[in-house]
Amino acid sequence: MASKNLSISEVEKILKKQKIVFAFWNCSSTKDDPYQMWYLPLKELFGKTIIFDPRKERFIHGSKKMNELFFNLIKKEKPDYVFTNVRRDEQTIETMEKIKEISPKTKIIAFSGDDDKDFEPLKRYQALFVDCTFIAQPNCIEKYHTDGINNSFYSFSINTNLFKPMNLEKIYDVTFIGKPLKPRLKTLRFLIKNGINLKIFGRGWNNYPEFKDNYLGALETEEMTKMINQSKINLSLLKNEYGQLHFKGRVLMFPSCKSFSLTEYFDGCLKFFKNNKEIMMFKDDNDLLKKIRYYLKHEKEREEIAENSYKKVMKSHNVLEDFKSLFKKIMENLEMFSTKLPKIKEKIITLKKEDFEKSNKEIEESLSRFDYVSFSDGNSIPLKYKNYLQAYSLNKTGKEISCCDYYIHDKVLGDYFTTNVYKAFRNLKKEEFNKAISLNQIAVTKDYFIKNINKFREFFNGKIIDIINKENACLVSIPLVRINKLKRVSSDILASSFFHKNFALDSYLLFKQKKLFTSKYFYRLLMIIIKNPSIAAAFIKFRKDKKNWKNATSL
Repeated sequence: MASKNLSISEVEKILKKQKIVFAFWNCSSTKDDPYQMWYLPLKELFGKTIIFDPRKERFIHGSKKMNELFFNLIKKEKPDYVFTNVRRDEQTIETMEKIKEISPKTKIIAFSGDDDKDFEPLKRYQALFVDCTFIAQPNCIEKYHTDGINNSFYSFSINTNLFKPMNLEKIYDVTFIGKPLKPRLKTLRFLIKNGINLKIFGRGWNNYPEFKDNYLGALETEEMTKMINQSKINLSLLKNEYGQLHFKGRVLMFPSCKSFSLTEYFDGCLKFFKNNKEIMMFKDDNDLLKKIRYYLKHEKEREEIAENSYKKVMKSHNVLEDFKSLFKKIMENLEMFSTKLPKIKEKIITLKKEDFEKSNKEIEESLSRFDYVSFSDGNSIPLKYKNYLQAYSLNKTGKEISCCDYYIHDKVLGDYFTTNVYKAFRNLKKEEFNKAISLNQIAVTKDYFIKNINKFREFFNGKIIDIINKENACLVSIPLVRINKLKRVSSDILASSFFHKNFALDSYLLFKQKKLFTSKYFYRLLMIIIKNPSIAAAFIKFRKDKKNWKNATSL
């Protein structure tokens, strides 16, 4: 029975008797955000807070062993909560299901940080397998509610114990912290060209020599807090890699330090701050330049706005208080905050190549009791939730086509490639994207299939699948099927963003453990490379780029 109307002090007392497993990517790094922004406040709240770092364990042991260690921990501790960030291909929906099997009373809270780009292809599906989704993009909460996912909670907050005023001398005119994403490059180039004394901090800027006179390196949190306090103007650029505006931690980070910032105009910020009083926003590069020049000369006005924003953050955006509110809601609404897969009334049928030996009329008649159609060419094994999630995706989006990710699987190598259709669709040319699509990853509405039945007959006979576009397709960025044989595609496509090279990490781990040349893995991989030279060419291209290698072995 759920408790009702608990006070915050009662919630605090209950949490002090409970334990939580904190399982965020890279959470064991004491200088990284997960540890400092989430673990430290949780440690303050709970009687016992246990860290499990999937990234660290995967890097040491590989994905399979990492999950085994995680399940052993859950079995041993039987925690009241697991707080994690569910991922596409490491701690997956199957991982969440296994937690419930091992420890049915454990509540799973999943963090979602970038719903502006991740909700449509990923988070709307992962949210079905957890008890609560903790959202960092407050303006995206309605997306969850529209889908009927009411066990969601948004937090627009910061760890104010870390980011705080330090009363230091302002030695920088204008500073920016962050990665060199494309939308940011344009703005920063514009400012430098117009004579602004700009200093840049963050990772990845070594690849841009044009900024060498402005770049001062990456910062850990303590150094970052100091730098923010030393800046007259902090830039808050909010566009993501695709040019979409979204909330970033810096919107709260700078006010928490009682330091002035200029924030890219985003109406979502107006839900929390009064424009021109608690936040100062700019609409374009020219407006930014104008305001930088103005506020560099008007220190008193800068300090007044910084003071107002600081008071607002301290009052309403403290992560510790948000956590208390979250656990209070869960305790008071145990039935709502629980995993329960919604029922899908629509039925899905899987057609195989032999089904197309029938006439069109006979095929149509066989679909009379079904609403959706998926496909298997005999070269694939569907995973447990493939039909369910593809039917769900078609139901929720109203689109005609659902396209999920797939693994390339081998009995010795395991899943040695994983696709990323969402990322590839946005980054690759249409013809490159189409060449790597497989029928095994597609489901369609019955009406669409009947209208295009001859096309699907051609697809089974080897014609490139060219039906996916932005208007008619929803992309499910979760691997839901294993394909046993790699399609003949060029090395450029294999080396592209379409494929994640799982074998790069597995090979590296075996090499590090001095087992590479004594394992079946190496010789099986060698055999596959010999049979498919495009894999060898893709691996060489991939290996030459140090950034790719780093990503494969650390992300």
